[in-house]
Amino acid sequence: MKQNLYIFSNSVLRKKDNTLLVESRPDSQPACEADIDTQEQDVIIPSPADDGYTAKKYIPADNIEAIFTFGDVKFNSRLLSLAAHYGILIHSFNYYGKYIGSFLPISSINSGNIVIQQVNAYNDYSKRLKIAISFVKGATLNALSNLLYYKYRNVDFDEEINKINLLINSLDSAISTGELMGIEGNIKSIYYGSWKKIFKKEIEFTKRVKRPPDNMINSLISYGNAVLYGVCLNEIYRTGLLPSIGYLHSPGENRLPLSFDLAEIFKPVIVDKTIFKIVNKDLLSDSDFYIRNGVYTMKDKFKKLFIENLETRLKATIIHEQLKRSISYRTIIRLECHKLISFLKGNDDYIPYYNKP
Repeated sequence: MKQNLYIFSNSVLRKKDNTLLVESRPDSQPACEADIDTQEQDVIIPSPADDGYTAKKYIPADNIEAIFTFGDVKFNSRLLSLAAHYGILIHSFNYYGKYIGSFLPISSINSGNIVIQQVNAYNDYSKRLKIAISFVKGATLNALSNLLYYKYRNVDFDEEINKINLLINSLDSAISTGELMGIEGNIKSIYYGSWKKIFKKEIEFTKRVKRPPDNMINSLISYGNAVLYGVCLNEIYRTGLLPSIGYLHSPGENRLPLSFDLAEIFKPVIVDKTIFKIVNKDLLSDSDFYIRNGVYTMKDKFKKLFIENLETRLKATIIHEQLKRSISYRTIIRLECHKLISFLKGNDDYIPYYNKP
């Protein structure tokens, strides 16, 4: 099975025959500028780390599904040719996890027929609202599943579960995506407010703060969600959907609303579960973050640990009820895209994925 490759700050990617060469300088803060290496055309070398250490890793190109780059990661045109030949998508984020853009091999360009169906569904307001409600329902049911998982393990979540169930019942009566997102916001407020009962250690977290993350947990959520957007974007491209046409998040709000829509369903399943594991196994501390003016930013070493655990979760398998076989969560995300396409074609109702506790 092909693997995702994650590259962090202060690295350079090169083509070496049919192999990808990664040169990285670990545990360094983002460089303000990059030096130009005049000895090799088209290559920008990151400013050297203080310890002068460079790690090299060779990876066969045919083993790579997609590359996710974070921070000061540089590559040249020969690397893009290699990626195009092997159908490798490259998704770039800045050091803080904000999405920058993607390189798409020509084979990954969207299907025109599917795009037309996406636009038609967006212009049909009742159909758009129906899809948007499904995304919120999927996200809410999976968040509720997390609480039920811990309730069955003697954590008192009766009050939170009852409140969320009442809000779920109001989703179908929403008459606009704005009203729907308001209900979703109330659900998330209850859900995030319950997390301290899940954590086995005392840790600062009372509410979700995005810009900027003001504690370790908010930093983990922001970074994990950004990676999940990239994973969903990868599956959207692979299935021929157009990420710029969304239904819950409108095209005017951001550049890739469909990846945001799809990620809503899987945040509780992938990102939140990973955070619970890391906290309860006591794998993080203040020393894993740069803290400046109250803003928390993960250090490179901890980013790698976090991504490793996130990837472990994506690779975890379950028995799919319809397929009657074991598949990974990453495959489930791709299947979710196919389910949406089937609905857009008028075949079936779109029922979002639900992770039973």
